[in-house]
Amino acid sequence: MHEMGIVQSILDIIEQQMKIHSAKRLVRVDLEFGAMTAVMPHAIRFAFEVLTKDTPAEGAEIDINIVPIKAVCFDCGQEQVLDTFTPFCPVCSTGTLTITEGKDEMKIVSIEIE
Repeated sequence: MHEMGIVQSILDIIEQQMKIHSAKRLVRVDLEFGAMTAVMPHAIRFAFEVLTKDTPAEGAEIDINIVPIKAVCFDCGQEQVLDTFTPFCPVCSTGTLTITEGKDEMKIVSIEIE
């Protein structure tokens, strides 16, 4: 479950920001993950709940957005949203797709602290 390590890293960053801003409590965190990271939102939520127990982040809202896979074909120029990764263009069937979104994004989009 690599989600536990991901959430621990997120919480380390949040803790640093809370110290910088003299915050007492995390209210909300918005996260974004690329679909190809294979992060499972329910596992992120579970890890967040476990790791924030008895901390200033306990009970905070967590919003997780999965960025869909988008690719552009250099042969036909079509941009596609893909359900799963394939190296072949669904329009012209050539193997010249380049992933433009949804690959390796792992972002803390925003945090709300008090």
